[in-house]
Amino acid sequence: MKDNKVLGSSLLVAGTAIGAGMLALPVATGLSGFKYSSLLLFSVFAFMLLTLFYLLEANLFSNKIGANIITMVRDHFGPFYQGIAWVVFLLLLYTVAAAYISAGGAIVGKLFQVSLLIELAPWVGVFMFFMFFGVLVVFGTAFVDGLNRVCMVALVVSFFILCLSLFPHMELKFFQGGSFKYTFAAVPVVVLSFTSHLILPSLRTYLLGDVKKLKKVLFFGSLIPLVVYFLWEMFIFGVLPVGAGGFATIVKADQPVAALAAVLAQKVDSHWIGAMVSCFSFFALITSFFGVALSLFDFLADGLHIKKDLKGKISLLALMYIPPVIFALFYPKAFVVAIGYAGVFVAILYGIFPPLIVWKSRYIEKKEASFRVFGGKPLIIFTFVGAFTIIALQVLSTWNLLPTAS
Repeated sequence: MKDNKVLGSSLLVAGTAIGAGMLALPVATGLSGFKYSSLLLFSVFAFMLLTLFYLLEANLFSNKIGANIITMVRDHFGPFYQGIAWVVFLLLLYTVAAAYISAGGAIVGKLFQVSLLIELAPWVGVFMFFMFFGVLVVFGTAFVDGLNRVCMVALVVSFFILCLSLFPHMELKFFQGGSFKYTFAAVPVVVLSFTSHLILPSLRTYLLGDVKKLKKVLFFGSLIPLVVYFLWEMFIFGVLPVGAGGFATIVKADQPVAALAAVLAQKVDSHWIGAMVSCFSFFALITSFFGVALSLFDFLADGLHIKKDLKGKISLLALMYIPPVIFALFYPKAFVVAIGYAGVFVAILYGIFPPLIVWKSRYIEKKEASFRVFGGKPLIIFTFVGAFTIIALQVLSTWNLLPTAS
């Protein structure tokens, strides 16, 4: 990858995927064990890469080079289905925001407890996180971008320090536990962790529609999260047992992300480790939250035609945060639950709509794009089945019809 644009674009794809969903991975996959969790990671990686390539082909059928999924749905299926895509996209942003606010509040509470020995009520942590970080979007993209870069450096540094700190405490016996039956409930969470589809229209514009470069960017950009997630899971699974005192304890906690830090600290008998997990978790949340908050802010402003003056910004903040804050306050386990539902919305937006556009363009309208995903009709049908399976698994999980720790 000698081309700087290819390298930079690949990192953008990776950065869009890697975020707070990474914190949910050990919680969601912990009872499955390392072997089955790794199998799940590689399987979802392949499926989400396939949906990325279908999105690329669908995007190439559009005359507008920077068309997003909502515009593409409108152009191919009309305003009714555009409305469905609009609502699903809004729900995706809302559920992810709720997840981040919930986990952010828990981490703020944990940091106060560790550093100042002050015990905060869960709702206090939620409001502190929301009031301090949620309103920053009103200062504009440039301000948030500068702050985000500092947080990204802190995220990378804390991740490597954490991995190096955990390495001496790893034990081979911990890689042996787990059960395959628990992988089904984890699928929607892992799906969200590999979602970078939002950025593809911008990359097509940035790379001037060069399909060869775009294919390379999508592959390598998706491969980076796979490697990072595999290493993250390997270090966590190498330190914690699947049963009591490990993942079984974490998944039953009201605030699983904060519980992960507490259990790790107890396991290695080091408050330093607990603080590092909280620090890493905090910056992973912040960097993801900024992107979601900016997207939600602009999406509502454009979709509802709200001016970004003082009155408009106050209205936008209310529309942005009232639903997710209420969800975070009334559902203590909102982080993992919301991440799972976000995986469903991703399956609808990027597992169903792009293959539908490809099917209509290829086989009904007889159009030709400069790139075609291999596999013909059977692979498109397989993608539909995969997307509906993700949705079904989340529904079954919601109805407590899948194996869980509780």
